[in-house]
Amino acid sequence: MAITINTQILGQEASANISYCYLYEPLRVSVLESNLTASKLYIDLEIISSESGSTVNTLLKYAEFDLNPGLPLAFDLMKIARQHHNANLYRFGTIDNLVSNGWKSVISEYRYKFHIYTDVSARSTIYKLPIVGGRSLSHFTPSVLVSQPTNEFEYYGLDLIELRARWSGVSLIDISLKDLSLSGDVRPTINKIVNSGEGPCGGFIIWKSRFGGWMFWGFDIATETHSGSYSGNLAVGMFESTAEIDGNPYIPVDYTEINISYSRTLKALSLNSKELKAVAGINASPAVYYVEPGTERLELMRLSSATTPISTLAAGGDFSVTLNNISKTPQKTI
Repeated sequence: MAITINTQILGQEASANISYCYLYEPLRVSVLESNLTASKLYIDLEIISSESGSTVNTLLKYAEFDLNPGLPLAFDLMKIARQHHNANLYRFGTIDNLVSNGWKSVISEYRYKFHIYTDVSARSTIYKLPIVGGRSLSHFTPSVLVSQPTNEFEYYGLDLIELRARWSGVSLIDISLKDLSLSGDVRPTINKIVNSGEGPCGGFIIWKSRFGGWMFWGFDIATETHSGSYSGNLAVGMFESTAEIDGNPYIPVDYTEINISYSRTLKALSLNSKELKAVAGINASPAVYYVEPGTERLELMRLSSATTPISTLAAGGDFSVTLNNISKTPQKTI
C-alpha cells in the first residue's frame, strides 16, 4: 500500500529531485492513498538552508488533513511554504546592500522538502526551491528552469547590455540563478555593474520584478512636490502676550503637530513597445526604490501611479510614475 502524488497542472514538477517554483504561484498536488483504512495525511516540513545546504529544522506534522477513503486529496504546497516564509525582505539602504544580501529577495532563504505520508503508508518527498515572485497567467509556464527569466527585460528579449549602457552615473545589478544539480550553496549570483558619469537628469528607480529579480529605469524629467498636514485642534483667541507684563502680542498655534511629506513624478520619453511592456510590471511590484542622484542610496517609496500606454496603433510611448514617500517627519508644536 502506498500513496500516489500527481501535480494538478500538467508540466509542473513535484518529485524528490530539487527544482525551482514560484512562491506566490499555485503548486497544487493531488494525493491518492490506496489503503482504504487510512484516515489522516501528514506533511513534515524539512527546512534546508539555501546558503549552506544543511537542514535547519524539521517541523513534524506541519500540515494535517483528513482523508476520504478512495478519494484523492488536493492541496497547494506553496501555501504551506508561504506560512513559513519570512516576507520581511526589503531592508536595503544602498545598492551594495542589495548586492550583498539581496539574494533573499530573489529566492527563498530556505529550500523545502515536503515529506508526505498517511497513518498507514510510508512517506514520499517533494523537494522545491521557491523563487520570490509570482507571474501572471499570460507569463506562466509550468516548468521553472534555471534559464527562467528573472525580470521582464529578459522575458521580452531586450538587450540588457544596451539598456545598462544607456544610463551613466548609476550602479545596476545583474542576477543569475544557480544550477540546482550542484550541491551546497544555491544562492543566485548578484553582480554590481558600475556606469561612470553624472546619472539621469530626471532620477532613477529600481523595483522588484514579479519574475523574481529586479528591474530598473532612468528618467528624463522629474518633479518633486512637498506638502504638510496639521493634526489636533486647540481653542485660541485673537492673540496673546509673550509675557505677563510688557510682552509682545503673538498668535498661538491652534494645532498640535505637523506632518511633512513629498512625492516625485518621473517621466521617461519615447520607449518602444517592448520596453513599455517590460516596465509595466512595476504595477505588480511590492517594492520600488528611488535612487538619489549622484549616490547609491535607496529610498523605498510607495507607487502611487504608473502610466505605460501600450497600443497596437503606436510603436511606443512615454513612461511616467508617481512615487510618494513613506518616511514621515512629524513635528510637535505643543
